[in-house]
Amino acid sequence: MSKSLALAVALLRAGQGRLLPGLLLILAAVLLHNIEATPLHSMQSSQFDRYQRLLPRTRANEPVIIVGIDSQSLVALGQWPWPRDRVGELLARIQAGGPLAVGLDFVFAERDQHAPDLIARRLPAASAELLHKLPDPDRALANVIAQAPTALAVVGLSRELPGARNPIHPLPTLHIDPDADTALPRFASALSSRPELQLAAAGEGFINASPDGLISHSERGILRRVPTLAHIQDQPYLSLPLEMFRLALGGGQVVVEGGASGMQAIRIGDYRLPTQKNGELLLHFGKASANYYLSAADVLAGVHPPEIFASRFVIVGFNGIGLQDRVISPLGDSLPGADIHAQVIESLLEQTALRRPHWMPLLEMTALLAGGLLLISAVPALRPRYAVFTFAGVGAVLVGTGYLAFVTGRWLFDGPSLTLLLSPVFMSLLGNTLIVADGRRRLAEQQLQASREDAARVAGELDAARRIQMGLLPDPGKIFAGETRFAIAAILEPARAVGGDYYDCFMLDASHLCIAIGDVSGKGLPASLFMAIAKTLSGTLTRRHDDLAAAVCDIERELSRENPGFLFVTAFIAILDVDRGTLDYVCAGHDAPLIKRQGTVMRIETADIAGPPLCALGDYPYPSGRTQLQAGDLLCLFTDGVSEACHGEQLFGSERLIACLADLPLAPVDTLCRQIRDEVRRFEAGEAPADDLTLLLLSWPGPKLSER
Repeated sequence: MSKSLALAVALLRAGQGRLLPGLLLILAAVLLHNIEATPLHSMQSSQFDRYQRLLPRTRANEPVIIVGIDSQSLVALGQWPWPRDRVGELLARIQAGGPLAVGLDFVFAERDQHAPDLIARRLPAASAELLHKLPDPDRALANVIAQAPTALAVVGLSRELPGARNPIHPLPTLHIDPDADTALPRFASALSSRPELQLAAAGEGFINASPDGLISHSERGILRRVPTLAHIQDQPYLSLPLEMFRLALGGGQVVVEGGASGMQAIRIGDYRLPTQKNGELLLHFGKASANYYLSAADVLAGVHPPEIFASRFVIVGFNGIGLQDRVISPLGDSLPGADIHAQVIESLLEQTALRRPHWMPLLEMTALLAGGLLLISAVPALRPRYAVFTFAGVGAVLVGTGYLAFVTGRWLFDGPSLTLLLSPVFMSLLGNTLIVADGRRRLAEQQLQASREDAARVAGELDAARRIQMGLLPDPGKIFAGETRFAIAAILEPARAVGGDYYDCFMLDASHLCIAIGDVSGKGLPASLFMAIAKTLSGTLTRRHDDLAAAVCDIERELSRENPGFLFVTAFIAILDVDRGTLDYVCAGHDAPLIKRQGTVMRIETADIAGPPLCALGDYPYPSGRTQLQAGDLLCLFTDGVSEACHGEQLFGSERLIACLADLPLAPVDTLCRQIRDEVRRFEAGEAPADDLTLLLLSWPGPKLSER
């Protein structure tokens, strides 16, 4: 591993994998606090636009009509600026309908170039004298303006410019907290209309953005916020649409709600709009519609009756190519400035606007920190897939909260930016989780490899133990090859690699055969070791004693001498006189053997002489019994691996074994032994053996003819 990679891993693992995510969370909080100075601000604005495109404001009514000086009007009436008397004629036709208020979305800062005295300056003296007798068009326009509530446009200036003229109609009454007042935009000067027009107008409203320019109000040509209130040379003025609204209410008072956190809302009469702390309105845009526009040429031509303007707000503005400053709305519509004024009036009438109060950034900061701390506490304890689901859930909650807040109350909550800021936190946590998971995987692989090696070693040892154990057992086919006085065969199949069953068969002398079968309690290695000891002692002590019962008692004492595992052995040991067929036997807690005689199967009666298993009581005086075999008898010794073989809850049992013996055909004993074993395995039907299976079959054909 390179040093740089090792350093990265150490950084991810520092503080149990939580140090780096904690630092990234702090960095994310700093970026969120200063989001307007980061590229995230564009993402935030785009998300707020997406909210509006999802649910634009419904423009059901038509309270505002825009009389546009459009291309049609320029063709019909000539280029702009028109003579003031023609503008006055247009206003007169509008006023005839009784509008609530009229707003002029342009400034008449200079005298009308068609004024008689200005024309006279370019004519001979004789002709000029006649022109002086004609009326002044500016005064004529002023007379028309005075006939109805009319608001003139004002352009605020950030510094004094030549030709600047201040407005003369500040708000007569304004109720505002001094702390909120300090946050409002302020203009050093303004560009207003001619004095005679100012005197005739009922009010004046500014039409431009705040002094800091369009940077804070539009992004990539998209207009999102419009000012509502500003100071021009320390005098308060409303924006043009709000001034029109105030005039329509008869000059009602304006109340500003707010305090130390800045402006929160503006109220004109009984109508209220939420604002930003600097008085800007987050406008909820509706889709553009041609229904709001009338051509100035059509109005002058009388195409529209005056009644169309009754009880409506009328804005006269530019709507022709080359005469307007068009803006793009968050909905993607290209709108003239007059349409923005119309939407402000509609919003005030509906008392609805987008809301992002001063505490919203604090709420977003809280959500960011809560989400980050949740990830830092939960992700390290989860698996990678669940960690991804957790982050996806946190992101879905944040993004979904933003959409839900907008749909329910037009709140602007920036969920996507929070999710993006939490991404580095999650990635660092996920990286640590993956490193931990990889470490665990490597450790598991090492442990698995070690366990495989151990298992292979144990398997090898068990295989060796099995070979040794099976090597301790005699092979009757080899030992008694060529023997005609009897036939013997045996099978031992451990339930595990090694087992606790054993059998034995050997000649004590020329005419006495010793056979033994035993079953050690337990299974596995301990039982196999005890089995080897029991078999060895049985063979040794049986050879040393002439009395079988005494030999068994001696075996029991030797086995009990060193038995820390408290194991015991069931055993059946017998000595057959192979010439006469007498069978002496001792039973130590073992199943009684079976004899098949002339097709009938019977048990050797051991109830009277049977004792407990070896090592069960200690120093038990085992008696012996005797039975006489008949010619053709088949003796069957077995362990409980045969009688207790199971299939589900059923046991093979001694009755099935008796039936199996009864059905055996005439065949060599080794074949019969395998047939019994196969019948037991068929009964088990593939289930794992519950115990070791041991069988020993002895066939006695009877005494030789010379002995009869």
